[in-house]
Amino acid sequence: MLAPLNDAEAWGRLARAVNPVWSFTQTRARVLRTVDEAPGVLSLWLQPNARFAGFRAGQHVLLELDVAGVRQARCFSFSQAPRADGQLRLTIKRQTAGAVSVAVHALQPGDIVGLGAAQGTFAPQGDGPLLLLAAGSGITPMMALLQTLATEDARRDVVLVHAARAPADRIFAAELQALARTWPTLRLHWHLSQTDGRLDDATIARLVPDWAARETLLCGPDDFMRRIEAMHAQAGSGARLHRESFGRRAAPIDPQAAEHAIAFATSGTRFAARAGQSLLEAAEAAGLAPRFGCRRGICRTCQCRKRSGSVVNLLTGETSGPGEELIQLCIAAPLGAVELAL
Repeated sequence: MLAPLNDAEAWGRLARAVNPVWSFTQTRARVLRTVDEAPGVLSLWLQPNARFAGFRAGQHVLLELDVAGVRQARCFSFSQAPRADGQLRLTIKRQTAGAVSVAVHALQPGDIVGLGAAQGTFAPQGDGPLLLLAAGSGITPMMALLQTLATEDARRDVVLVHAARAPADRIFAAELQALARTWPTLRLHWHLSQTDGRLDDATIARLVPDWAARETLLCGPDDFMRRIEAMHAQAGSGARLHRESFGRRAAPIDPQAAEHAIAFATSGTRFAARAGQSLLEAAEAAGLAPRFGCRRGICRTCQCRKRSGSVVNLLTGETSGPGEELIQLCIAAPLGAVELAL
């Protein structure tokens, strides 16, 4: 039987039979090639279909792929400025306990992945002297930003400090050095913890004496960013600091906080969540694995229907009503017993 002419899914199946990346309803991309950037760090070069609306340097995107038969999604930064040919580069560190990053590292040219819309506002806000502070794979959004600045604002005074473990761990080292050769006002500093110890306040002040006066972009592991934030807070320069991360920081949970009964009605699973603990964190602590992506209330991968009970939005403080509504597990904490359609 022929499908109706307005059956988008039927036409989509036909299109994918001709070319797997074609879709009338989904943003998909073909893996063109992979590049080893450093030990455990891989760049994916992707060619998206026509549904991808583009991005700005400093933004990130939700990457979707099948892991052990389950559709999973995670956010990754673009590590290459926008190109005329539309190709995208995502650079991803392999996490031993991260099933998605392991699956990403196993992708081969020709494989098809899903993409969300580009998101984020991580970029310089002014036009004065700029300091980029990165640790480990936190260099990825910085690379795209530097490439953009090199073409749009090459006279700008920019300092990059990148903390890495050893020389081999300096992601994009050759690209950065090539960029600096054509950009006289770009200064590069690599801090190697293996020989130099942890990147501390004194070292930053020595490398960049005017650090507190510079607009600063920050990306890296949470403990690294906390130290830099404390440094700026002490200097009274916190307003000039902008940070990028892919997760809402889990606040310490009071072990004496009240416990609330949580029910996944569809699967019949029950567990407890403490006041102030996100439903996603509580479910994971109970050994469950609900879908999630960004962990900070942006991508809506973890969105589900709440059947009953009240929750509080951990970002806004807004309290829900007791009835049915859509919530996001990563930013919703229970105020009492909660039943979810999961």
